[in-house]
Order: sequence, then C-alpha cells, then structure tokens
Amino acid sequence: MTLRHLSLAALICATPAPAETIAVRSGSVVLNLDAVALGQLNYGTDPVIPALILEEFFRGDADRTRTYDQILRDQIVPDFTAIPTTCLKCEINGASITPPAGRRLKPSTFTYDPANVPGTATGEIGLTGTTRFIGDFTGTFVLGDFDIRYNLSPATYLFPNRGWVFVNNYAFAGVPAFETASVTVTAAGGKLVVEGDLTVSYELDLYFFPGDRGKKIGNFRLETPGTPATAALPPVLTRTAAGAIQIEVTGKGNTCYQLQYSHDLLHWLSAGEKVNGRDEIIRWTDAGLPLTPLPPASVPSRFYRLIED
Repeated sequence: MTLRHLSLAALICATPAPAETIAVRSGSVVLNLDAVALGQLNYGTDPVIPALILEEFFRGDADRTRTYDQILRDQIVPDFTAIPTTCLKCEINGASITPPAGRRLKPSTFTYDPANVPGTATGEIGLTGTTRFIGDFTGTFVLGDFDIRYNLSPATYLFPNRGWVFVNNYAFAGVPAFETASVTVTAAGGKLVVEGDLTVSYELDLYFFPGDRGKKIGNFRLETPGTPATAALPPVLTRTAAGAIQIEVTGKGNTCYQLQYSHDLLHWLSAGEKVNGRDEIIRWTDAGLPLTPLPPASVPSRFYRLIED
C-alpha cells in the first residue's frame, strides 16, 4: 500500500506546470546608433560626404500625431545638421493604435513565456519613433515605425529565422531594417529586457548598402515595466586628487541621462551626450575638455544637474 501511494505522488510531482504567458504592451526601446559607422556605409560617390547623417529624430511620445508628410517636412533642429545618435527612445505601442495619415504604426501583439522567451515568442512589438537621415544623396532617408519580431516567417521572407529583427514600416513597409547580434534576454518579475547590437539587414544591403550586411551600426535595449523597483539613489559628487569633479549615479533601465552644468544656476549647458541607464553605474569625470570647456578648478563656481528622460 505504501509503495502505491509513493508511485501516485511521483506521478503528481511529474505533471508539468502550465506555461505562463506575458503580453508586451508598454515600455520602450533605446537605440544607440554609431555616427561613424553610419557615415562609412557603402553608399554614395563623394568620399567627403558621409553615407548617412542623423538629421532628425522624432521621439515616440511626441511623434504619434505627425503624418507621413510631416515626418519628411518638419524641422525640429535648425537647418540640416547632424544631431547626437545616442539615446533615441522609441515607445512600445499598446494593443491598439490609430496611425496618423499615411503612417503604418503597428500595435503590439507580442507574447512570451518568461521561462523560455525564444522558444515561445510570438507576434510583434510595435514601436513609435522615426529617424531621418541626410547624406550623399538627394532628399532624405527615413527609417522608423518599427516593429520587432523574433524569427521572421519563412512564408514571407527569403531569409527567415534571424532572431530579433527590426522591421521598418514608415516607408518600404515590412522591410527589415536592422538585424541583431550578441543579444541577451532576461525575463524576471514580469519585466522583459532584450539588448544587443544592431547590424545592417539583408534587405538594406540588397537595396541600399551593398556589401554591408551584418555591419554593426549601434546597439539597442528593450525594456518593459516589471515589479516596482527600489527607489533610485541620489547622484554622488566627489572631487579627485587632481581637482576633477566626478559625478556618479545608478542608472535606471531605459532612462536616458543628460549631465548639465552652470555657473549661475540660471543658464545651463549640456556636458557630453545622453547616456542610457541600463541598470548600471554611470560616471562622468569633469576635468575640462572634452566634457566642459575649462577645468572646474579654473572657474569660481560650477553647478551640476542630471536631466532624466
């Protein structure tokens, strides 16, 4: 009798637990593009003019009402000049979305089991945010309104099953723009984090940049909300033995940080480019150039602040 009870208990313990399904309907994706790599893509004939120069970025939250034509026309940054290519934040769309005229914004239909994200990933992660480039060509080159998919369908694409792929939907709808490499995936506490390198896709190689497929042009970090995080620690400011000022903060996930400085608490200037938090310690050392024009010890006073985005 005891043996039979033990056998029944063993069978009960061996019953697999039902898979957990989590839907991705909010969060953000931060793109950090490499301006030098973009400029060196195989495009154009003038060696003095870079292949691609980021001229405008239409941030997700501020981009949801712009029409297709406005993305081509609107000039946020004066003139036609290069802008910083780091911390370009795209917002993850919800389950339903109404695109502005001419746009093809995609809703998010993506679900996964945190115990096996690659093996259970289905659907698409729709994003809002567009990049507009100028370069050695006439007009502009726009990539955006991406959706992220895991393993493209063999029924639709010549090269399916490429892992995580950014599909362009602003123009050339449904054409993969970026493939990815060296990707890490973590899923815990209801939060999904996917990060890795961005590379030129097969399609961009075929139609625009021949010979550049797989070339690294930046990196990305996707993060969805999870369980409430612990309160952020305040920045720490110290002076080194050499007289430099060191500012340190524990970055929060996909929060972007811009360090600024001032001499009078009224007029503020940016020091360096925006930095992605990545749940890591961020450290700035102000010894003058290249972060600020003069060393801190050479001015009567200098104040600092961090802008979170």
